[in-house]
Amino acid sequence: MISILMPLYNGVEFLNESVTSVLTQTSDCWELLIAVNGHPPMSDVYMTAKAYEQINNKIRVFDFHTIKGKANTLNEMVKHCSYDYVAILDVDDIWHPNKLEIQLPYLENYHVIGSNCVWFGEIENVVPPIPLGDISSFDFKFVNPIINSSSIIKKTLCYWSSEYYGVEDYDLWLRLRQQGKKFFNCTEILVKHRIHGGSAFNSNQKQSVDLSILLQKY
Repeated sequence: MISILMPLYNGVEFLNESVTSVLTQTSDCWELLIAVNGHPPMSDVYMTAKAYEQINNKIRVFDFHTIKGKANTLNEMVKHCSYDYVAILDVDDIWHPNKLEIQLPYLENYHVIGSNCVWFGEIENVVPPIPLGDISSFDFKFVNPIINSSSIIKKTLCYWSSEYYGVEDYDLWLRLRQQGKKFFNCTEILVKHRIHGGSAFNSNQKQSVDLSILLQKY
């Protein structure tokens, strides 16, 4: 069983598409946790997300109004997971219906499982050049090899540092790679990654500086 984490600060306008891509999974071995952070208590964003609990009883919505930052939100969400594996789905991305079904067989032999993806939005139908298959020996400093919304991770390995703005996921992969954990990327395109003005693709100056510092660390 998989606990899917969807932190929500910006991007509520994409929520229906991302949640629908979970509801239409061919595998039903999931729960979906949506956590609204950085907004006032009982905000409009929270109430919009909360309504999805009425659609499916495997969806739980949390109001983390005292928590700031994606890393801190994810770390708090892990405490509420019911299962031993965690999947990440950014609210502006969309899963292929077969995503979980295709990735599940790899859980027995790997600590982190990702997949190929395609960009859409401001850039359409571009497949980024990431390594595929067993990437446990790949040099992770060459490129971030795991698409965040494609990842499934053992829950015991989940900890995101808030030290590096916008590259929390990359820090986690680099840390786990340094520890000798095993990684696999499915060759199938299982995620549509949205490129838009607020996405990580359009990184700001602080994120670029933090990325440089992060790579020096490893």
